Amino acid sequence: MQKSISPEERAVNDFKLVYKLFQGILKSLDKDKEEFGKSFRARSRECPSLLYEVGVIPTISFIYAKTRDAEKQTYTAFVNFAKQTQVTLENLKKLNSTEGGYAAYLYLILLEIKRLAPKINIDPNSPLSCIEALTSSELLIIFPSLLMPYLLEIKRLAEAIFPSG
Repeated sequence: MQKSISPEERAVNDFKLVYKLFQGILKSLDKDKEEFGKSFRARSRECPSLLYEVGVIPTISFIYAKTRDAEKQTYTAFVNFAKQTQVTLENLKKLNSTEGGYAAYLYLILLEIKRLAPKINIDPNSPLSCIEALTSSELLIIFPSLLMPYLLEIKRLAEAIFPSG
């Protein structure tokens, strides 16, 4: 019998990816200009309530818009980092931004939704396809409650590790 992993354990495991990027930014770039950690921390504080206030699809759409992926390819840079756990200096500079914090947070939300609803075709690499897949889900109304233990653990970790803005 396979042991089930709690949302908090999944959050801790997923946070390691974000923390690894943060460490890479601190090692490679000017520490005084570190924006990624501040942005990720802010997202982890504001987005759980946003989920309850406006719903899952508007929250995901809002966060995705804030990555400015169309202009800067920030979300794409984070996905590449997540796949390879390496990143070029150019992409590291791109991710060390407010948009980078949004991209990392969005990726974690989509990853957790994929785990919570394995029957829905969720691909965290493509936020637009996730939004499309979620529009017809009957689980949409309960996703904020399902996501909350995971997101609150991410928030606690971000507040402990990252500087405030």
